[in-house]
Amino acid sequence: MTQQIYSTVGRIISGIIVAFLFLSACSAKEVTPTPIPTKEATAVIQIRTAAPTMESAEETTAVYEEANCEFDVPEERDVTCGWLTVPEDRNSPDDERTIRLHVAKFASVSDNPASDPVVYLAGGPGEDALETVPFTFESLFAPYLANHDFIMFDQRGTGYSDPSLACPEMRQTNFDLLEADVTVEEATDSIIESLLVCHDRLVADGVNLSAYNSAANAADLNDLRLALGFDEWNLLGLSYGTRLAQTTMRDYPDGLRSVILDSTYPLEANLLTDISNNAARAYTELFDGCAADPICNEAYPELETTFFNLVEKLNNENIEITTADLFTGTTYDTPFTGDDLLGVLFQTLYSTEIIPSLPQLISEIDGGNYATLSALMSSFMLNGEFFSSGMQFSVQCNEESIFTSEAEVMAAVEKHPELGSLFISSPNLGPRALEVCGFWGAGSADAIENEAVLSDIPTLILAGEYDPVTPPAWGQQVQSHLSKASFYEFPGTGHGVSISGECAVAIVESFLADPEDEPDASCLSTVGAPQFITPGGEGAEVITLAPFTNSDFGIAGVVPEGWEQASPGAYSRGRGALDQTALVQQAASGVTAEQLLNALSGQLGLDEAPESSGTYETDVYTWTLYAVEVPGLLTMIGLTEADGTTVVVLLVSPANEQETLVNAVFFPALDALKVE
Repeated sequence: MTQQIYSTVGRIISGIIVAFLFLSACSAKEVTPTPIPTKEATAVIQIRTAAPTMESAEETTAVYEEANCEFDVPEERDVTCGWLTVPEDRNSPDDERTIRLHVAKFASVSDNPASDPVVYLAGGPGEDALETVPFTFESLFAPYLANHDFIMFDQRGTGYSDPSLACPEMRQTNFDLLEADVTVEEATDSIIESLLVCHDRLVADGVNLSAYNSAANAADLNDLRLALGFDEWNLLGLSYGTRLAQTTMRDYPDGLRSVILDSTYPLEANLLTDISNNAARAYTELFDGCAADPICNEAYPELETTFFNLVEKLNNENIEITTADLFTGTTYDTPFTGDDLLGVLFQTLYSTEIIPSLPQLISEIDGGNYATLSALMSSFMLNGEFFSSGMQFSVQCNEESIFTSEAEVMAAVEKHPELGSLFISSPNLGPRALEVCGFWGAGSADAIENEAVLSDIPTLILAGEYDPVTPPAWGQQVQSHLSKASFYEFPGTGHGVSISGECAVAIVESFLADPEDEPDASCLSTVGAPQFITPGGEGAEVITLAPFTNSDFGIAGVVPEGWEQASPGAYSRGRGALDQTALVQQAASGVTAEQLLNALSGQLGLDEAPESSGTYETDVYTWTLYAVEVPGLLTMIGLTEADGTTVVVLLVSPANEQETLVNAVFFPALDALKVE
């Protein structure tokens, strides 16, 4: 019971994390998506990347064995897991070394599901698909269980698959650099050094880094279909997953009933030379979008000018923010520059949920309020835990970097000097990516991996208007080579359209019902421009309290109307994706208030338990109060003991709203709460 309390607090404080796990972009966690764009990681902005070829066959020597799931299975889901064993080097038949991929099949909730499942192809390259299931499945993928089984797997080199090409050396370097007084170039040098250490370790372990690419990935995917006994299935690729899907369409078309390409990355595109154009386009969409919205324009006039003036100001005089390791609670005093702000905007444009809050975020930072920024930076750091950088470089070096030159990359970066610092030192998106590829040993793909895929397989292509990395034009470019493709652009949407809301799910489901027909996309007329969050909207809020009873904890009390229960006893205000305002009311038996306070202090990243700030008397209890600051946010805690049960009320609030929320929410919650 106490563990549930602690994990809930951590989840609420870092409430924006889920948005990034797959769109960083990853997300739209890219994202993305996605080591951090601070001093150490203007250097490292995670994206998605490329693809090669393989002979097709309806026979496989791959072996599939059912086994326990390596991840925590979501409650009330029927999931079977297993391991697919395949050759590591598919180009060397005499090489007997094998690798294992972890696979999970989620059963449809339908009594009569379709016989052809949907297979999810994660982005990156390098995203861990299955490690994030406990955090993201219900919100992002469960809607697709309505009529089909849903298969997820960790691609070779990622997640639970063996071997993993993750680079913990690089992740540790990112943390080491958080408080380091170094230049961007020096930070990039350190990151590249850590990648070299990772490379040497993997090679010493016998890993053939040239065997981890999209052609091999596509062969693995075909082997998985045959090993599971499916005549055909449907592919759902997101970001890099769309390049893997296109490679499979080319190399193994016979088993594909249909393909969904979400946030499409063409094989013939050059990420290293196009990325600055793509980012500049998305920035312009945001600034123009706010300017075209009368309310946003009034609240944040000349947003583009404000933003770039702020970039210049922060480059001239750095600020310091708090960044946290959300796994350990360790906090870091992190220098933050204007170049870092460029990276933050790039990353957040992945997330459809966060886009409406971006003008407000820029205004907050310009006004000296860094609470939301600190939370964002902490969540970006977390993304690195669910990503295999080694797999990214094996794919990117094999399939992307070999088709360009340093001169071409530099020329592309120089076209947008206002964004140049975002990519100039990046080891995976700028000229220094070629330096990494020089020692990575990923091999060289055939020319076909830089050529458009032609196909008549029914295909649905989805694109987001604000996507900073795979623009709508890329989706249209791929559509021009597919004879049975439909293309839809979603207004106000970032990276990862298929996981952005009900309309996208409805269009995908309509397409899956009959891929040969045009899907019903009528709901797209209801998807409009972002509803930008403005100070006027906040000021109009009136907090009304409503009674609640929670049988899980045996308590009753009041909560603000409209606040959503994120988990038992934890309520989130949810005024935009960046709003971390939350109220937690829970109880634990057999635990003293002192024990609970000590545990909460560790969860909040405090070196020791805080001193009490006083007591508060209600008709029933005497509450001991504590006021603490956690990464950029103020937290009020009330603890009391009643008949062997310890009760906690915790309010997380932005500094500029603390007084209002403490009086309107926290103290009324203490007044009303009772153990039943």
